[in-house]
Parts: sequence; C-alpha cells; structure tokens
Amino acid sequence: MPEKFKVQLVTPRGMLLDKEVEEIIAPGIVGEFGVLAGHTPLLTFIKPGVFSYLEADKFIKFAVGSGFCEVLGDSVTVLVEEAYPESDIDGAAAASELRELEGRLKTMGSVADAAAYGKLLNQAKVARAKVSVSGATVAGH
Repeated sequence: MPEKFKVQLVTPRGMLLDKEVEEIIAPGIVGEFGVLAGHTPLLTFIKPGVFSYLEADKFIKFAVGSGFCEVLGDSVTVLVEEAYPESDIDGAAAASELRELEGRLKTMGSVADAAAYGKLLNQAKVARAKVSVSGATVAGH
C-alpha cells in the first residue's frame, strides 16, 4: 500500500479538504508539480489551475485560484484565494463564464488599467480551470 500524507486545502471561506492522500498534483508558478509522501520541504506559489489528489486509484480535482503551497515531510497545506470541487462545478455555467470573461478581456485591453486587467485575467484563468475540471468544452477553443 502506498504511503499517505496529510493534505489540507484552505480558502478564506474555510477548509475544503483535510485528509490523508497518496499523491497531489498542483499548479505551481513554474508548472505543475507532484508530491508524494516524504517529499523534500518546499514553499511555492500556486497559480490558477487544476489541483488534484489521488485517493483509491482515482484523482479528485479542484479548480483553484492563486495562493501558496507548503510541503513538509508528512503534510501539505495549500492556501488559495478560491477553490471549487469537481462535484460542485456546472460545466455549461463554467464555459459561459469563461466566454464572458474572455470577451471582457478583449474589450478592455491590457493598457487600460493594469490592476483591473490583471484581476480579470486571473478570474478567466480560474474559469478556464473550472471548464477543464468539469470536462466541458467552450465553443471557439
């Protein structure tokens, strides 16, 4: 039986996940990374994307926003601005949200207001992760 370690997924609204798992895959700032039991300690940024953990030979997925991940020898803590479990995501609604946000990005232009553009871009990345997690498709993509 594979070794397990504790993982916690926390948002400002509270803890979404607190359990023993076999593996996680997280969207790090320089690319996805995996963690198994006994991983070298690590502190890194999380970018909007898909976070998943392995339990009973199945990956359970979440769409997550920006945040941080702390890996210790026997535990992982992921602190993100927002997270959505696969089971709570409506694929059609996520696809519609992504289309709307991408439309707003195109009309805004990156030179208008850098802070507002960055916030909107981050929202679009989270929406894209929701679409990915749900398995939905977006017309024109």
